[in-house]
Amino acid sequence: MTKVAKPIYELDEALTDLAKLYQFRTLEERGYAGMTVSQSYTLRDLFFNGPRSMSQLAAMLRIRLSTMTGVIDQLERKGYVERLDHPEDRRSLQVRLTSEGRKFYQSAHDAFLSHLAPLVEHRAPADCDRLISFLQEVTGAIRGWREGHSRKERRDGKNHP
Repeated sequence: MTKVAKPIYELDEALTDLAKLYQFRTLEERGYAGMTVSQSYTLRDLFFNGPRSMSQLAAMLRIRLSTMTGVIDQLERKGYVERLDHPEDRRSLQVRLTSEGRKFYQSAHDAFLSHLAPLVEHRAPADCDRLISFLQEVTGAIRGWREGHSRKERRDGKNHP
């Protein structure tokens, strides 16, 4: 293993651990109790972006519209979202958070942020800026890999590693 390769493998391992911890919470965990990853991201998107169409939500999660319908059905049964007529398109619906859904997500998100706060509260602003900048670079690199991978797939119709 070359001198450069070891940090890359260590970065890969750290990012994998982070992604698993962040995304694959158990359904019993406090704060997000009973929420799947898809449900959680849907609530997050609605919380920060307001009402959205089913197509917008499906595109955000990169899932099929039929799968998104199931996610919304589950959230609706929990009382966290409601479907409304789209204000500009009679053939379409929008999904929005209910007041209960807004309170639920706010509480869960605040609890999560309270665990992140110690990571930044005693660091110099410049250190926080470097940390966030690095994470944005990592995100950009992964996004670039995904986009390149998708272009290659579309070009030749084959799956590539």
